[in-house]
Amino acid sequence: MANQDFSLSGAVKVRPAQQKDAAPLHQFCFPEKDEKEITDALKADLAKGSQTHRLVAEVSGYPIGQISVKEDANDPEIATVGDLVVSGPFRQLGVADHLMAAAETTAAGEGAKTLEIELPTSEKSVIQRYKDWGFSEKPLVVLQKELEADEADEETDAEEEQEEQSSETGTEQQTLLED
Repeated sequence: MANQDFSLSGAVKVRPAQQKDAAPLHQFCFPEKDEKEITDALKADLAKGSQTHRLVAEVSGYPIGQISVKEDANDPEIATVGDLVVSGPFRQLGVADHLMAAAETTAAGEGAKTLEIELPTSEKSVIQRYKDWGFSEKPLVVLQKELEADEADEETDAEEEQEEQSSETGTEQQTLLED
């Protein structure tokens, strides 16, 4: 059989996720994960009172991508996007652009004025993609110290000390904010 050129066309539709999307999302977007894990996560996102909106991109009735939009519990003007995944064969077709546009519309419809995403600094190409969508880096420093303890009592003491420091820091930050 000789090589033949042909073109494919189809419409990408972005819509709210449904429970029946779990199996196709597993097959096309998350083959490395357990299907039950995906089903349970989707069920939680779709539950009444959930602050997470999951959107799927579908082609010919099959979900081939998804994104989540989570409302900030403390600030209704902030929403977080995440879990943006597009099946390999569709990545160069602008599906992620459609998902991001729908995520923005969904967040705005829920009253958000700002979208956020947290990414590790090592994800340079992903960070650049989000910048292409209009995101900008926020000056934020995350400090971390790993603690080593020889005995269980020392671990308990360290945890209690961290909790005290956290509550003191929270009070300190609140005081700074009020000034």
